[in-house]
Amino acid sequence: MDKILVVDDDRSLVEEMMELLRVEDFEPIAAYDRESAEEQMQAEFFPIILADLRLNSEAEGLMLLASIAKLSPRSRVVTMTGFADDDALARVRALGARSVMFKPVTAGELIAAVREMLAEIEAAEVTAGADLDILYAAVSPVLYAIPQRKYGLTPDETDDLVQEVWLLYMEKRSSVLKPRAWLAGAIVNLCRQHIQNRYRRVSRTERLMPFLSDRGERKDDTVIAVHEALSRLDERGRELCQRIGLDQQPYEEVARAMSLPIGSIGPLYMRAKATMKQQLAVC
Repeated sequence: MDKILVVDDDRSLVEEMMELLRVEDFEPIAAYDRESAEEQMQAEFFPIILADLRLNSEAEGLMLLASIAKLSPRSRVVTMTGFADDDALARVRALGARSVMFKPVTAGELIAAVREMLAEIEAAEVTAGADLDILYAAVSPVLYAIPQRKYGLTPDETDDLVQEVWLLYMEKRSSVLKPRAWLAGAIVNLCRQHIQNRYRRVSRTERLMPFLSDRGERKDDTVIAVHEALSRLDERGRELCQRIGLDQQPYEEVARAMSLPIGSIGPLYMRAKATMKQQLAVC
């Protein structure tokens, strides 16, 4: 379901618009001033924002457009107003509004504008999905923000989950129509699974603690097992694990050193790491 942010200081009008959008199977969220709209944008991404030009004043409406350009530059914005001269319209469009609708806006006009912009978004996503580097650059900030800001995971945990979701996308990309939405939904699911698994591992570790007193010997055995597992990988997988897992090199540096597209580094690394884990499990 597509989320739409509706911003207007007229509460009755907002309720009417939200009811109309719900009937059309959208998920509207209300904000009645610039500050609350900014809070909503910081919390989540809205593909479409319907914003009144005069939020108590025209200046507030223009400030909101500037905030949208800064906080959510990928959002499509429809500015609604009862009146605006040519100078105001020029400022609105310069600040990123895709279209301007004059009140009173009919239900048909509103829904048509929303569906038109959603079609543009889908077309852009298909184009971006065909080029992994473009898609990676566009969606990575969102994928890294969700685990850390929403679920409180560590940078290392976040990095693993982001690369896992890229691996899943690489496997399913031919059937994914909306790559950005699919990736965002997938990272949320992986975060939830990771948290559940972490609680299970903590409980299991507590039960095993009495048997782990000889830590030095077990550590040596683990080091030997890891080196043996590395030696069984193919050359590319071994280099990826050494560069990323052992040397902690960033993906951009690894991509340059190995002459690989940056969008392929994560999936290839996750595949090699998964192979290592399987080998370590049987050691």
